[in-house]
Amino acid sequence: MCSVYGISTQYQKLKDLGISVAYSDGEINARFTPYSKVPVVVSTAQGLKLTPMNYSLVPAWSKEPKAKFATHNARIETITEKPAWREPFANKHCLIPMTYFCESAYQGPHAGHIISFSRESGASSETSPLMFAAGLFDVWINPETKEPLYSCAIITTEPSQFILENGHDRTPIFLNFEDAKIWLNLINKPEKEMVTFLLSKNVYPDLHVTRDRPLKQGWEKRI
Repeated sequence: MCSVYGISTQYQKLKDLGISVAYSDGEINARFTPYSKVPVVVSTAQGLKLTPMNYSLVPAWSKEPKAKFATHNARIETITEKPAWREPFANKHCLIPMTYFCESAYQGPHAGHIISFSRESGASSETSPLMFAAGLFDVWINPETKEPLYSCAIITTEPSQFILENGHDRTPIFLNFEDAKIWLNLINKPEKEMVTFLLSKNVYPDLHVTRDRPLKQGWEKRI
């Protein structure tokens, strides 16, 4: 599953796509892990907006501001079955921009390492390093302060052959930007229609892989 990812880009590149960003210039260069604050794209009445959310979805019905199980990834295969995902999948869609994502490799040429997948450098905007993963979000209301907590999850699917050969068995669902914008507003539709949309529009970017760091001692027990 995709637990660690990062983004390194100029804010202007997001603005060029019509995304409202609170910062006038500069760049974002950060790595994210579950429960950290991450930049997420949502659709508002004023257009697309980059906004911070917690990376690990807290269902609106949760009694605590942190789920008791891992909620940073939602499997497309069971997304309509799990209570944590059902309502967000129906009407709370988002995009998670990234330039790379990291996975643990337990087999293949990089076994025993955490590996980083990033887009092959290309010339056109369609093959730029920036990628958009389909996501869900929810809003948890603190029962005492009434303050909202916005949180999100990345939707994952079966990997490309390249990812599989390099040692991992899942990947985020990536969408080209035009389809990504459709996803943001594809709400309150039949579940099957939304699942079919994501699977049919999922793209497997041309990626290259690098070793990020070794896995902790004893990783072989996971095989």
